[in-house]
Amino acid sequence: MQSKILIIDDEYLIRISLREGLTDLGYLTQEAETIEEGLRLAEEFKPDVVMLDNRLGNVLGMEYIETIKKLDEDIQIIIITAYSSISQAVQAIRRGAYDYVQKPFDIDAIDIVIRRALDQLKSRRKLELLSSGGPPDLIGVSPQMQQIKRQVELLSAKDNVDLLVRGETGSGKGVVVAQIHQKSARRNFPLVKINCSAVPESLFESELFGHEKGAFTGALARKKGLFELANEGTVFLDEIGDMPLPMQAKLLTFLEDRKFRRVGGLSDVEVNVRVIAATNRPLEQAIEEKTFRADLFFRLNVVQLYLAPLRERPQDIEPLCQYYLDFFNQKLGKNIRQISPAFLQKLKEYSWKGNVRELRNVLERAVLFCDGDVLEHTGQLLEESGAPQVSVPQSGELWPMQDLSSPIDLQKELERLEMAYIDKALRLTGDNYSQAAKLLGYSRFSLRRRLEQ
Repeated sequence: MQSKILIIDDEYLIRISLREGLTDLGYLTQEAETIEEGLRLAEEFKPDVVMLDNRLGNVLGMEYIETIKKLDEDIQIIIITAYSSISQAVQAIRRGAYDYVQKPFDIDAIDIVIRRALDQLKSRRKLELLSSGGPPDLIGVSPQMQQIKRQVELLSAKDNVDLLVRGETGSGKGVVVAQIHQKSARRNFPLVKINCSAVPESLFESELFGHEKGAFTGALARKKGLFELANEGTVFLDEIGDMPLPMQAKLLTFLEDRKFRRVGGLSDVEVNVRVIAATNRPLEQAIEEKTFRADLFFRLNVVQLYLAPLRERPQDIEPLCQYYLDFFNQKLGKNIRQISPAFLQKLKEYSWKGNVRELRNVLERAVLFCDGDVLEHTGQLLEESGAPQVSVPQSGELWPMQDLSSPIDLQKELERLEMAYIDKALRLTGDNYSQAAKLLGYSRFSLRRRLEQ
């Protein structure tokens, strides 16, 4: 997906120069001559980044930073300024702008600033400040789920103990973590989640521990990190097995004394947080492969919760189905009374590689297309519940090409081909992201990023 850039500048040549340069770099751009037009486009175009001239005739661009942020607080604002107005640019940063570029500028230098702003935006969107409202209950009647419920009650009361939650993708690790937090004495403080596989390695330390002003290029103000934001609450480190090795060492040090230094900082910051890590990877194997530290594993593994895959607890399928039937009836405005016994039996016999998340998707699709008041199996719902079904060319076979008698979207065709091979790699490896990435010549992070896009 193309990142969207809005240019607000009253100088025609600057607007054209930026538009052409950024379009050539692959960005989707729109431009405005006045602040009024810019605000309208910011609302309609929904840009990721706004390039805002600080001098728009008699208007100061930085006076409208708050107004733009009110439209969408995630918009990254980059101020365009003349050399003589650097002090005003710094004021703009204090008001919420991400950075500034100085006239006359070089398009490659601007591209670097924009990419850095987009990287910060992506990592921020991966940081999930989970609401303090009650998470959904743990649903299930199987012995495995009853055991998990007892452990949640016990561990909620011991809110100074760090935990490791293990289980396959989609098995409900996030729900368990939310339940533990919500039932603990920390419930009135933040539960902050970060997906360790989604944060670029270069940003990891800053995201976890924050940074001081001037710590690196672009660090124009102090920033609090994840642990500082979650003080007195809970930090949920999802996909801990994907954390880069250098950060694993820093995390271990933090877990020992609950102190850290912001990037570029000279003094320690002490916080009181509970850390809950989760993984779907066999960490023992990662230790053997030297991609995960044994000492960190033993530090986190003092208490471990294991969520059995859904295929090992078929007793939980019926109560889960009833919960999701009620949920999607309300969400989609349906009035389906029950699931047919034949369909329910099919659901109990299915292998559920995607676990509860896959079951949820199947039920949502079934409810969406159901015309009656009984949910029936169509013969395709289960087959369609996994990764997209794409016709993948076999070895030596040409990708089916479109007729060139009319214009085609070559970019979409390339994406279609790429998705086909990603799909094939995931199927060949049983949805193992690390192995699929190796087959495709990607890093694990790059594969996840492509799938998100």
